[in-house]
Amino acid sequence: MSELTSEVRVVVARLRNLFVDMARQGAFANPLDELPHAEFEPRQMQALWWLRAESFLSVNGLAERMGMAMPPMTRLLDRLEELELITRHRGMRADKRQVAVRLTAKGGAVADEADAVVQERLARLLLPMEGEDRSVLLDALEHWVRALALARTSGDDSRTAA
Repeated sequence: MSELTSEVRVVVARLRNLFVDMARQGAFANPLDELPHAEFEPRQMQALWWLRAESFLSVNGLAERMGMAMPPMTRLLDRLEELELITRHRGMRADKRQVAVRLTAKGGAVADEADAVVQERLARLLLPMEGEDRSVLLDALEHWVRALALARTSGDDSRTAA
């Protein structure tokens, strides 16, 4: 962090403090922990939720989104496949090691329930804000996501903002 300007350091400290304050208010609690499906582990629900959001993901892509190494991801997918919640699709001609994952109809129904819980949680988090404040927050977050994507595609995540 030594190459950051003093202005950016102040913003980083403020953002860190905001994250701490948000955590104190319970904003970072995992909404998937609130699901009525006690038979599923939170990681399984997270995988289903990601697959619902993305429709079709490579195993590597899903592991990356979930921050998991491949051996535990493979075991998680084995279990979801046993439960008939996902199907795996092997790559065609070029590289048969490439495996993609898709929800089954049963998995889609469970993922829809998970998404409804997530949306309800987000609604409760946004409810205390006024309508215009919500719009400003969402606009700023959308701008941040675009900036993150730009930094990622440029291959320079350590850019210093001016």
